[in-house]
Amino acid sequence: MYALAVSVALACIVLQVAYSRPDFGIRGTIDGVSNVNARAILVKEYFLRVNDYIIPDQKSDIATLRDAAKTLQAIGQSVNNLGPALMDALTTATDNDSGDVNATFALINMARLNFEGYVEINLNEQILNLNTLLGMHVRDQLVDDFYHISNRLAAVNNTLGQLQSAVVAANNAAGGGPVSQDLIKQFVNADLVAQLSRHLTLLAYRIPVLTYTVTSSLENIEQADAYYYGLVQDSDRVLNEIETSGDEFNMLAGNYSLLVEQQMNQLIADYKPELSLANDSATALNVTALATVVTNLKNVTDAKLAETLKAYKDLYLPAILALSKLLPIESNFSFLTGENPAAVLVGVLIANGPFSRFCFWKYSSLLHNILLTSNFAAECYDREYNRLSTLQQALLLQIELISYSLEIVNPYSVVCGFLPPSVALRTEQCANEIASYFNIISNDFSSKLGAFVNLTSIELNASKQRLSVCWSAKIQSTFVKYQTLIPEIRNCSVTGPEL
Repeated sequence: MYALAVSVALACIVLQVAYSRPDFGIRGTIDGVSNVNARAILVKEYFLRVNDYIIPDQKSDIATLRDAAKTLQAIGQSVNNLGPALMDALTTATDNDSGDVNATFALINMARLNFEGYVEINLNEQILNLNTLLGMHVRDQLVDDFYHISNRLAAVNNTLGQLQSAVVAANNAAGGGPVSQDLIKQFVNADLVAQLSRHLTLLAYRIPVLTYTVTSSLENIEQADAYYYGLVQDSDRVLNEIETSGDEFNMLAGNYSLLVEQQMNQLIADYKPELSLANDSATALNVTALATVVTNLKNVTDAKLAETLKAYKDLYLPAILALSKLLPIESNFSFLTGENPAAVLVGVLIANGPFSRFCFWKYSSLLHNILLTSNFAAECYDREYNRLSTLQQALLLQIELISYSLEIVNPYSVVCGFLPPSVALRTEQCANEIASYFNIISNDFSSKLGAFVNLTSIELNASKQRLSVCWSAKIQSTFVKYQTLIPEIRNCSVTGPEL
């Protein structure tokens, strides 16, 4: 009976050893290793999430954003590769029954050294680069993140070293063969395995902080890129609107001259034949004074009116074109070059400081509204339409007054030729009286035609002055605020909300 019991016990031991799960290079099961595996898998999952954020292609032309994004993605990619490789080495070791414990742990150490080598060499270079690009906040966050991760890895490594010594001792005690549970319990402390699980858990819960640093920095870069690109697009839109306002002004205000030109040409067409008839009548009377003055008046319709119209057009149309290009678009809206509030605000955001997002949201809309949303040119040009329309009406009245003077020349020129026979001898006297009256009209034409051009010149100069004053008044407050925004934004990034 005793022999049977011993045989059954030995068979159970052999069966137990034969079906024990291999752990860390020995043929024997170590209690708690399944928890180690679970924690290692959790750590691997968290490592994989470090590089989980995909930033879209950059739209703006800011080199800092592009370089910083590449560096952060390189950090995420390195952690994404090296961290899971370390955890894979650990989980692989827990299923190794080769009997060569040191070789099994050597695979873990190799993966760990790869990770540590990256942290000590490549990562330092990347962090220095980010410090130059983004400033101290991202640098300090990454330094702190990897400091704690390195400490957690050091604790894992220290525990693995103790575990390796214990497993080697158990394996040696078993003579390199199957290791019984009694030997495992004798040499491998259950608290040591639990400690390894605990350190892996602490490592797992520290990785999301690194993920947040990388992800939030990339999100800030993406947002900064979208904001700056949108600002450039809106800037181009406003510049185009200003240019369009000038083009519309040139077209609409220029069209005011069409009616003036039409009425003047109609005046010439109406009275040129009349003055020719008047000249014939005056010549027929053979009174020198009348013939001379009528010839002068005929010259008004033959040449002077056309000359005045040409002088008006040569003055008005180029002046309107010049006014349409008067507003200094480039010099006042070149805020996207050099150090400017937009660039400073983007720099504050991507620095990922404690107040970066607050300051960005505080000033992004304000900056956009100040610099972009108002088309000051349209407002200034709109005020000139009524004034130039009034000029047009004044010139049309001038043409009407000229017509009043011209319409009487032909009828008055022939009136002396129809005197009754009783006073026929007074024809010359009559013609001289008409000539005197025509001289007054003729002399008045010089001032009228001169006033036609002078009035236009005065009003165009006044329009130029009004546009300049309007533009200056509109943008003065804008650019005063523009100049104060940079220190305000920088101060905000340091002090945060004002209490």
